[in-house]
Amino acid sequence: MALSKNVIQDEVVLMQQFRAGSEDAFTTVYRQLYQRVFWFARKFVDETEDARDLTAETFVQLWQQNNTFPTLDAVAAFLYVTVRNKCYNLLKHRQMKAGRRDDLLRQLNERGDNDFFEEQVQLQLVSRIYDAVNKLPPRMKAIFLLSYRDGLKPAEIAELLQIKPQTVINQRVTAVRLLQSALGKDFLLSSLLVLLKYRDIF
Repeated sequence: MALSKNVIQDEVVLMQQFRAGSEDAFTTVYRQLYQRVFWFARKFVDETEDARDLTAETFVQLWQQNNTFPTLDAVAAFLYVTVRNKCYNLLKHRQMKAGRRDDLLRQLNERGDNDFFEEQVQLQLVSRIYDAVNKLPPRMKAIFLLSYRDGLKPAEIAELLQIKPQTVINQRVTAVRLLQSALGKDFLLSSLLVLLKYRDIF
């Protein structure tokens, strides 16, 4: 369903105030998105209190970066990705505390200089593709990252951003074409593979 002109104008004003640091605008965004982000977190963690804490931390992080979001869609995408990463980090931390810390340290000690150099090169590839991704339109950028960095399916992205799955597919195809034009086909393909490997650090 198409948004009315008034709704579009209201969102434009809201985001202008949000970027300017308005607490009222932040409260409006918080009320609109909190429940969705909280229940998204509950998919990953069993304890309600954990989900509440991680959701609260995510909104604090949002407030600290309030001047970087052009649209409400971009805010929502940031919240979902951030809270999911926080859930993963919590689960990883607890797994390590349960007895896997020694295994992880042993693996790190066994890694040689060649492994370190290879990762540095790969991280440079990721950095270059992110520079290009940041030049995409906000919604297209959000769709691209949710798809290729976070591994979400078109239907999942459509649900998060409140758009049609076909819109997600179309935007994703267009994003890949634009990046291919900017980076070259072979470089884009290799960068996407590296991007998947390092998805948790971005």
